[in-house]
Amino acid sequence: ADEAPRCFIVFDEVDEMYAPTLRTSAARALCQLCPKFVAQTATPMRKNEQQLRAWLADTCHFPVDASNMLVAASGMVSIQLELGIIAKEETSLVRMTDGVRQACLKFAGTRKWLEMSRAIIEATDPSMVEVAMRMAVKDRQSHPSGGVLLVADNLTHAGRLIQACNAAAAPGIQAGGFETLESSDAASYGIVVVTKDKDRGYNSAARLGAMVTGAYAGNSASRHQMRGRLRRLNQKRTKVEFVTVVMENSLLHLLHQRHSSVDSMNITLEQLGQKFSADVLRGLQPEIRSSA
Repeated sequence: ADEAPRCFIVFDEVDEMYAPTLRTSAARALCQLCPKFVAQTATPMRKNEQQLRAWLADTCHFPVDASNMLVAASGMVSIQLELGIIAKEETSLVRMTDGVRQACLKFAGTRKWLEMSRAIIEATDPSMVEVAMRMAVKDRQSHPSGGVLLVADNLTHAGRLIQACNAAAAPGIQAGGFETLESSDAASYGIVVVTKDKDRGYNSAARLGAMVTGAYAGNSASRHQMRGRLRRLNQKRTKVEFVTVVMENSLLHLLHQRHSSVDSMNITLEQLGQKFSADVLRGLQPEIRSSA
């Protein structure tokens, strides 16, 4: 703390520091002591506005509440790097079989939604593997050390996908887990299977050119961060592909549609500023006064 007035501090993935813990409280106190600090994250609005407001209240030199949060946010320097990388989003729909339909009706009758989602995911696995294999072969034709990041729901699911990919035995395509990203023979793995919670803290997936995932429960920040494993500064391609494989007319299809709607909303501070710019707010003032 004594050195803080002479320090310049960088907080990476600052949205993980919103929770009021001893560690994050100490970090916020340092912000108030040092003359300059930088907070980096691709997803400042992680869960809700209250968390971001609490961070701003602790790091700004004036009281921050709901009425002036945008003023506080505008005091932060917002820099967005233009990567020049095109992100192509695609949804691959899998036809629901009679067996899965009967299982869904059974689980719906007893309101066992988790069991229903597991049955749908398991039935979707062959299509996920087929899409991942096809895209890995395609990517490695132009990038010999490239391939696909295949996202699983959990460790059990990841093991099942790895086994299925290796059983498919596509020429030159080997599947491995998260640990293979940093292994000495990482380039020999054309498909890397990771769980959905492995969305931060590594850059080595940028050698891959596509991501294949299912529809899983989670938040938009996590999904955005996962895509950032491929679409980042050390990516050599000008276009990366993201494919979501989901069973048509299923519970997870509905979840994916909901996710797509949420993910299309503006969640960065820059986009928030564009939506609620000073010009827009000035235009709304007469309406606000008349409604009051």
